[in-house]
Order: sequence, then structure tokens, then C-alpha cells
Amino acid sequence: MKKTAIVLMSVSLVFMSGCWDMAEINERIFPYSVGIDLNPDEGERYIVTISYPNIFAIGKNATQEERIYNVSSISSTIYEGIRQVNTRIPYPLYFKHLGTIVIGKTFAEDQESMRKLVDSTNRDFTISKRVRVITAEHMAHDLLKSVPIAVKQEAIEGTLFNMLKGNKKTSRYIPQNLTRFLQEMDMGGVSIMPRAAFHGEDLKIFGGCVFKNFQFVGHLGELQNRAVALMRGNIKETLVVAPFEDICISYSVSSSKAKKQLEINEGDIKITIHVETEGVLREYIYTDEVVEITPDILNEMEKAISKTLEEETKEVIRILQKDFKADGLGIAEYLQKFHPKIWEEVSDDWEGIFPGITIEPVIDAKIRRMGLTG
Repeated sequence: MKKTAIVLMSVSLVFMSGCWDMAEINERIFPYSVGIDLNPDEGERYIVTISYPNIFAIGKNATQEERIYNVSSISSTIYEGIRQVNTRIPYPLYFKHLGTIVIGKTFAEDQESMRKLVDSTNRDFTISKRVRVITAEHMAHDLLKSVPIAVKQEAIEGTLFNMLKGNKKTSRYIPQNLTRFLQEMDMGGVSIMPRAAFHGEDLKIFGGCVFKNFQFVGHLGELQNRAVALMRGNIKETLVVAPFEDICISYSVSSSKAKKQLEINEGDIKITIHVETEGVLREYIYTDEVVEITPDILNEMEKAISKTLEEETKEVIRILQKDFKADGLGIAEYLQKFHPKIWEEVSDDWEGIFPGITIEPVIDAKIRRMGLTG
């Protein structure tokens, strides 16, 4: 009996040994962001910057004032730079909760470097594939250093990550993550990232950077980015200012949908993008006299709003086709899904065919509510 008890106790000790590689949460560093730049000086190719919170400066009983640490390393490869940073900090880096990857301007312009970055992050099982990606107007290193000066970060996720969350009701920029960036590259060879910059002491995320075959080819402004989002059906909410008679009216879009339609005329491809929006009249003009907005006036307002949006969409179509020669509208994806036979015919030379196809936007804006004033 005693021997049996001893054996059972010995076996139980094996299962009570715990995790041999366990690390306490206060013995790990959870980075906010990683910044990647090309080194402007001769020598090592990359500058890798890690931005992480000082946990002793967070909360009511903070014992230190410096909220964020930024550590940079110059290296020949991106992964080597991260390993070098690891040797200069007290605890190992843990990237499972990494919020943002910031890409410097010159790095984004280098196709080989972009492919290396996407490959390394896609291989690393500790990095979430939903990590946000964003381009800096200049150096990613300078952007990350300036963030704590502009904003006192209290949240553990970091300022950039919180600004890039998908719940932002704006179309001036569209949050982008690594998974969607790769999907768009695989389907049409084109993807768009938001851009970050400092205007004075204010951190601003705006517009978009167009990438073609993993290389930056040009910028889109805020309204141009909104036009792309409108034609791709990505608008959650936005405000449109349209000229009407001698004033401007404000129209708040509350919902929208976009639908593409293919026509083949004697071998020529024509894509019609039908966009329908619904929204609220936010601003007209107040007068001493009671002004009744009749159905005819309402109809003229809707035409003015539709015309404004059509002009914006036609301009961005021209930029994408003639200047960038990049399908940022998801037409390749549409053809693959709904017209696979047509896609088989054009896929090998889509980059050359896209600039010559006809793309026509048709906008139908409806005012559903006018607020408290009738």
C-alpha cells in the first residue's frame, strides 16, 4: 500500500512541475509600434525603431514621468534590427499585441524592402496579421519620437492604434491591416494605406498612399480617398459640402452602397459604378422668413450633392488610371469574383489594360431627413 502511494505521489509531481518557459507579465515588454526606415547614411541598410510604454508612468500611482520609450537600431535586415533592440532593453519584446507598423517614406518607395517587410511579418507567428499598417510622411523614426510630445498616451494600445481603429466614422482615411493589404496585393496588385504626419504639434492621419506591386507610387488627398472609399462601398459616415445656388449645404451620409456593372462593347471593357447614398441635411441657411423646402428644392439639393460626388469620383478615376496606372477601385477583385472568364482573358496584362478601360461613376444621393427644421 505504501509503495502504491509513493508511486502515485511521484507521478503527481510530474504534472505539478508548472511551465518551464513561463514569463511573468511584468517581465515582458509590449511594443506600441514598430517603425521601419531606410538608413540615409552609408553602411547598414535599415533603421528599426521600437516604441513601448513605461508601465511605471501609467495609472494613478505612477512613479515615473516618461511615458514612452523609443529605442532604435541600425541593421542590415529588419529582423536583425529587432534582435539588436532586444539586447538593449531590460526584458524581452513580446509582439503578440503589437498595434501598428509605421513605414517611412523612402522605405515605402523601395519595392525590395517592402517585400522583405511583408515577408518577415507574415512569417512571424508572434505578430498578429491584423496589425495596422501606416506610412509616415517622412521618417517613421521621427514620427514615433514626436507622438508623446503631441499626445499624452494613457491607453496601453498607443495613440496611433487608437486613431486607426475601425470604429472611426471617417472616410478621409481608411484603416488598413496586414491581412487586407496582402489580400488586395494578391487580387489586383494594388492597395492603399493611410498616411500620418505632424501639422505643428498635432498628429494627423489623412488621405492614402497607393502601393502597386508592393511599391509606393503616389498620394491621395482626403477627398480623393473619400471618393475611392465611396466607389468601393467602404463609407460608414462622411460629411459632403456641396454648392447650391449662392451658398453651400452640408450633407451627412449615414449609409451608402456601391455596385459595379460590366459591359463589353466590341471587346472594350466598361465598368459602371452605381453608388447610392442616404443622409441628413445638416446645414442650409436661416432667414427671418419661413422657408419651406419643397420636393422640388429637395430634388435640386440632391442633384447638387450627386454632382459634387461625381466630380470627385471622376477626378480620382483619372488619377488612378492615368497618373498611377493602379487599380485602387477593386475592379480586378470584382472581375475575379463575378466574371471569371473575362478575368482569365485580361489577368496576364491587367496592369496594361486597366488604364484604358472606361469607368463611369453614377451617384444617386438622397436626403432622408432634414433635422428639426422643416
